[in-house]
Amino acid sequence: MSSTASWPALSEEHPLLKLHARLPTILESAQHSRIWCVQLASSSPPPFDTLLILQKYLRSNANDLDKAEEALTKTLKWRREFGLDQEGEKAKEGVDGEEFKGLGVITEVGDAVEGSKVVTWNLYGVVKDKEATFGDVDRFLRWRVNLMERAIALLDLPSATTPIPDHGAGPDPYQMIQIHDYNNVSFLRMDPTIKKASGAVIELFSHNYPELLSRKFFVSVPFIMSWVFQAISLLLSKETTRKFVVLSYKTNLAKELGGNLEDIPVEYGGKGQPLIA
Repeated sequence: MSSTASWPALSEEHPLLKLHARLPTILESAQHSRIWCVQLASSSPPPFDTLLILQKYLRSNANDLDKAEEALTKTLKWRREFGLDQEGEKAKEGVDGEEFKGLGVITEVGDAVEGSKVVTWNLYGVVKDKEATFGDVDRFLRWRVNLMERAIALLDLPSATTPIPDHGAGPDPYQMIQIHDYNNVSFLRMDPTIKKASGAVIELFSHNYPELLSRKFFVSVPFIMSWVFQAISLLLSKETTRKFVVLSYKTNLAKELGGNLEDIPVEYGGKGQPLIA
């Protein structure tokens, strides 16, 4: 059920209202109207959750209306073509398999100030067969998208009541944390199979999941391998890379995450249950 909250009054010239006025054209072009558990609606007054989505696209494009419209249209078309937002088993095709077991985990960390934080974990050290896990890029992408969509569902955007500030006016409260753990992963040579799959994820996510990342941690990374992440940073915007944190020791992660230590696995400096038993 959508939130009954009201957005603060906006002037007719506000970019958010202008983008909402373009929504009928966007939905007609995309032939798809659902994203991140939200049913986009062009009705007046604009639904709160619809404004949340539009605001994310405006913020990610520095309030450029044309770019925001183009980006949202492309995302909705991609979601339709990728088969997202479907009901039943078809929506889960290709996301289950032994090759992905233990690779992705979703948790939440309670925080008295910021509220609950959604955290997605990618544990690359559990991969036994690189070719089986990463070799079929399309299958890996489908698995990775499914993990992201499940994490977004925990943000519960349809029930949100706090508006997202305008571009440059404050942080977006509806974002998550991503953690990539490279424990037991060799950095002596970048495996081409993993490189190809990782590149595909970076490209797809940069276009279709804007303004959803608050911070991204790379843990268990040797000091001498920081250049790898500098290279990755060249593929992304400065706005994105400023959220990156590289940690050589995973036990330092708890201090960076903050919040309730009981929600943070003991191997990462918290007091919670191990992430993988």
